[in-house]
Amino acid sequence: MWKALPIGSADFSALRENHEIYVDKTDLIHRMACSRGSFFLTRPRRFGKSLLISTLESLFRDGLRCFRGLAIEHLWQDKTYPVVRLDFSKIQGSTDIAQFKEAFSNDLLDRFSDVGFDFDPNGTPILSQLDTWNQAAESNLALLSMGTAVRLFRRHIV
Repeated sequence: MWKALPIGSADFSALRENHEIYVDKTDLIHRMACSRGSFFLTRPRRFGKSLLISTLESLFRDGLRCFRGLAIEHLWQDKTYPVVRLDFSKIQGSTDIAQFKEAFSNDLLDRFSDVGFDFDPNGTPILSQLDTWNQAAESNLALLSMGTAVRLFRRHIV
């Protein structure tokens, strides 16, 4: 039986569920996921950045659910983590810095509230509150960021 080519597919879970062709590089993803620190990944347009972020999101959020038969299945210690995925394309179109700051803050509030962050509008600025919340948090968090470049930040994931 022929497998479909995943032309323009950037959703790892959907790609696997639809039995589309996937070149297994999950051993490399495992190495990246187990490393401490931040990663700045640059690639040309249409070069798989969104699919990589989706793959990491699936791994951190759902564990090995979509990774059966791939190299990482035998490497990953089926842990899951809360995931925050930022996509700066969602806040494009700001015409000035104030408009951008408001759109960015609203996006941060929306995405971080899903993982337990509670913003105090009478307190310090949102980034300061996020930093304090992050330092005090007892559980790990995977922060995946999309924009003109892709970055992966992880907080003490062992």
